[in-house]
Amino acid sequence: MVQRKAAARDVVIRPLLAVAVLTALIATALSFYVAGHPFIPQDADVERDVQSTNWGPLALTFPFFSWIGDAKGFVFEVIIFALILVFNRRAWMFAAGAVLSGGWYVLVSHLINRPRPTTSQVLRVTEHPGASSYPSGHTIFIVTVTVVLLLCLGYRFLPRWGRVAGWALVAVLVFANGVARMYTGAHWPTDVLGGILIAVAWLSFLASFRWVWGRLQRPAPDRRRFA
Repeated sequence: MVQRKAAARDVVIRPLLAVAVLTALIATALSFYVAGHPFIPQDADVERDVQSTNWGPLALTFPFFSWIGDAKGFVFEVIIFALILVFNRRAWMFAAGAVLSGGWYVLVSHLINRPRPTTSQVLRVTEHPGASSYPSGHTIFIVTVTVVLLLCLGYRFLPRWGRVAGWALVAVLVFANGVARMYTGAHWPTDVLGGILIAVAWLSFLASFRWVWGRLQRPAPDRRRFA
């Protein structure tokens, strides 16, 4: 029974570790490219297309994604962490590690210090955060919070169909946030992409960390038995 559980865990964890490595490599390559090319013409083309599109009811969510950043986001994280401590204490380490994704934002944004879009490059700039544009901190926050909520609380209380619906909702929220960050002129498309990649890489690594650590701590096989 124990071996079956370990094998099942390996089936899940190994792909997660592969996702972590792959997205980290892509995020690193994108970061180096953005550092050397602060203005990317294709970024401006995509952003103007986003800003000229009528997003209908989805546009009603855009103010929320602007509002949730900064100090309010930190308060939201504290509330979520408290809920996890109450309802699923075993997941506290994953949740605490997920908060450190904000550290990646601080590090990368200070290293790259990319200028934000201006009105001469895009159709509108209605939000002026003032900090470095790359990566999108709001995007890292939204990906991190929604995934942590689903994994730490949703997987504990929701049935299988509810978990599938939860992942669909995560995708919708991440998409809406990305559109909102471009629609307001706060970020370039590659800023949003970088935020998604960084968050996914970090969360995937955290989810596979215990498996990796267990493998590293496992004693080497006694080769003398096969001599």
